[in-house]
Amino acid sequence: MVLVCTLALVVIYLLSPGNKVVGGIRGTQMSLVTKAKQKTAAEFKRERKDYAYVSFDNLYSNTSLYYGTKVYQTGHIKNLDMEHKYLLVALDGNDQSRTIKLKYNVTNFAREDVELKESDPIKFYGRVLTTDSYVNEKGRDISRPVISADFIQLKNNKQGENYGVI
Repeated sequence: MVLVCTLALVVIYLLSPGNKVVGGIRGTQMSLVTKAKQKTAAEFKRERKDYAYVSFDNLYSNTSLYYGTKVYQTGHIKNLDMEHKYLLVALDGNDQSRTIKLKYNVTNFAREDVELKESDPIKFYGRVLTTDSYVNEKGRDISRPVISADFIQLKNNKQGENYGVI
C-alpha cells in the first residue's frame, strides 16, 4: 500500500504543470507586469535593425571579438533549462555540433510565444557574452558561445509568413 501511494505521489509530481521536468516555460507564473513587458514581433521590428547576422563559425572562433555585439540567428532548441533560464540552440541547419547557450528571461519572448519544447525552431536577437566550457558525452572539453537574449520568437508559418522575417 505504501509503495502504491509513493508511486502515485511521484506520478502526480511529474505531471504537475509547475514541474520543471514536464511543465513548459508557461508553467512559470507570469504577472501582468511581466506580460506587459513582452513585445510583439511588430513592436520589435524597429529595434531588430540594430542586430547583425553572425554565423556560428564566427561566433565560435571569435567570441571575445563579438563581446557585447547585437546579433541575431535562427536555430532549433536542443535543451531547455527552466531552472537556470537558458536554452541550448543548434544553429546552422539544426547541427548538434553547432550549439550555443542562450540565456533568457520570460520577458524576452515574443508575446504569446512562451510555450516552447525541444526541436522548436526559433529566431533570437541578443548580445554576445562569453564562452561556456563543458565536457561532452565523449569526455572532450568543449566550449560554446553564450548569448543573452533580447527577443526570442518561435519560427512558425501559421499565417503564411516567411519565418525568417519578423
